[in-house]
Amino acid sequence: MALGTVRTSVLTDIANAIRWQAGVTRLYHPSQMSAAVAALDGTREGPAGVEPYMQLEAGVLSSVVFDELGDAIRAQNGSQTRYAPEDMAAAIRALTWDTGVKARALLLDDGTLELNWRDGRRSDLGTIVQCWEVDVAGYGSDMARPWHEARAQVRRVVFDADWAGAGMTNYGYFFHSMTNLVEVVGFEACSGATCLDHAFTSCSRLETIWATSFDGSAIVSAVYPLNGCYRLVGQTGYVAPNSAGAAALSFGSSGVLTNPAQDQRVWVWGHLYADGELEITTSSATSALRVVEVSGRICVNAHYLAVGCAPWYEGRAGLRLCTFKADLASVTLASLDYWFYSCSSLLLLTGWENVRGLASMRQTFNSCSGISALYLMGLDPSSLADLGFTFASCSGLETIYVDATWALPTGCSGMGTFYGCARIRGGNGTSYSSSATGCSMMVIDTAGMPGYLTSSNA
Repeated sequence: MALGTVRTSVLTDIANAIRWQAGVTRLYHPSQMSAAVAALDGTREGPAGVEPYMQLEAGVLSSVVFDELGDAIRAQNGSQTRYAPEDMAAAIRALTWDTGVKARALLLDDGTLELNWRDGRRSDLGTIVQCWEVDVAGYGSDMARPWHEARAQVRRVVFDADWAGAGMTNYGYFFHSMTNLVEVVGFEACSGATCLDHAFTSCSRLETIWATSFDGSAIVSAVYPLNGCYRLVGQTGYVAPNSAGAAALSFGSSGVLTNPAQDQRVWVWGHLYADGELEITTSSATSALRVVEVSGRICVNAHYLAVGCAPWYEGRAGLRLCTFKADLASVTLASLDYWFYSCSSLLLLTGWENVRGLASMRQTFNSCSGISALYLMGLDPSSLADLGFTFASCSGLETIYVDATWALPTGCSGMGTFYGCARIRGGNGTSYSSSATGCSMMVIDTAGMPGYLTSSNA
């Protein structure tokens, strides 16, 4: 709590500005001023009082007083300006109030973008940092939105229950390029929408769109509303392709919406540390003794469709070791699709015995050029159904070790499993052939059965 000398005339000017805005004659202690500014609403009680300057010209005051005053002013005017004490009186006098029932977008101090329809600029969720009036006719581009410059600050979107009163139907470009947006709450308020063109395009961190219901029967245009939403997973684990349209804005096995009461998704966490180890675990807690580079969660019953689905993708250049922790044995880790795509520094993975129920390894290690030997001992292959391009372009991969009991189930398929793995060689000497790159080569190499795997007992 820093202390400093301040001219008493500065405090008198601030107090007079508050009295002028509120239309009151009362006196204010410095510690009361921020609350008095926060309470201003444009309503004047009567004639304002004006106090003269004190005979005492200066005094010592905690900086907290001015910190809180600055916060109160910014909450009122929606700016991000940092005010010197001598500028605060003028800023208070310049305050105007957004009154009347309107559609508003409010950016709160925790990164929430709140959308409401109410009388006055108000939030029940937090402190307002910026506020914009929403054009209920909608917007024809992402840059036309008044909150476009603040898009990277948004981490959560909340539609208040009163939003439906705005009667808005055009949500084109509404959340376009909000690259730090993780969840949308209350999407049922958008029922009746007619346009969702590029609504969530390039929301690359978006995981969840929560809704208790949604009526999309009025949609007439939905051009690439989910393009680039690599991490978005619906309540059953569905991941939409970039080309998805209005039909994907639904619930069930082919929809990206999630009803909180019907959420079937299972999440695990990946913690990438500065020493190069990635730990996959059911716990969100990281080690207090290690430096965390990247930490985030991933859905294990989602069949992801693109590079960038894994939170550790951003730190992939430093990822050298992956450990599947013992607590994973409590969940069904159904899919590893795209999990390590282009992790070119990855050298080793351990803890395969903790991976249960694995059904799909599509594109899992594609372009992991740093791996020369892959040890899959402990991994149960009995559930595997899709091995499409699992090791494609692993240009340095020479050997894959598996348990002697390794056997794929009938029906397992996948083309290009070993596409571009020119150095791969099976335990019995079978070398790579560009005409033999599919799932059928994911077997232990023996005299009677050529393959690219090597028994750990060999």
